[in-house]
Amino acid sequence: MFKYRCFLLAVVFIFLSLSVYSQETGNVSSSGLNILYNRESVGFIHINTHGFGAGFRLSKIKDSGRTDFFDVGLSTYRHDKEESANYFTGYRSFSIGKLNDILILRGSYGSRYTIARKPSAGGVEVQLLYSYGVSLCIAKPIYLYVAEIDTIGVGDYQLVETLRRYDPEVHSEVNILGKGPFFEGIRGTMVYPAVNCKAGLNFDYGEYNDFAKAVEVGLLFDIYPIGVPIMAYNDTQNIIFSFYLNIIFGRRYNK
Repeated sequence: MFKYRCFLLAVVFIFLSLSVYSQETGNVSSSGLNILYNRESVGFIHINTHGFGAGFRLSKIKDSGRTDFFDVGLSTYRHDKEESANYFTGYRSFSIGKLNDILILRGSYGSRYTIARKPSAGGVEVQLLYSYGVSLCIAKPIYLYVAEIDTIGVGDYQLVETLRRYDPEVHSEVNILGKGPFFEGIRGTMVYPAVNCKAGLNFDYGEYNDFAKAVEVGLLFDIYPIGVPIMAYNDTQNIIFSFYLNIIFGRRYNK
């Protein structure tokens, strides 16, 4: 619940900032740059209640009330039950029970519809949006440094550091030293396809139409026909639901 509250507080803060900005720019006279373009190319920073990432979006402005777009983004994923631990100095912390590191690649097509138009001299334009598309969940197995018993003679043994793929039936806080190198186990990476959909609101606060600046908030769903194994002793993940925030910047032009 804490991270959801932080996310909502961040959204409220942004809305208040945009409100102040729109009041200030509302008194600025129009410079003549506020004209309609038919293309938009932007990048965005993506934050959601399970991770963060970035992406880009290409849009075609159909008219003053509708814009169609295609976007691609890559983001991390953190399960609600992840809990970091670090018991030994000199080793990286690890997440107890985590089976795979997760990255999600999303591609989607959608449309935005203007519901509150921007004043000619600046301010905030509000658009309702929806999109749908495909996702690829990239699941790389977790490798850990563990302490294992090595027999060096009759009745004599020592503990040695070994790099192993995490096995919840064998490894626990008792013998886990720390997380292994990120790229270890990359050959065992699995890809899980999904469909995605999102709905939200886009707040365009750029003063001029040739430079795109916007904030987007909404709901995001990824639906996996084959469940993704993320945490030990938990069901595989078939549906990933997140609140998201996109910070958007780019340009508009004619083609």
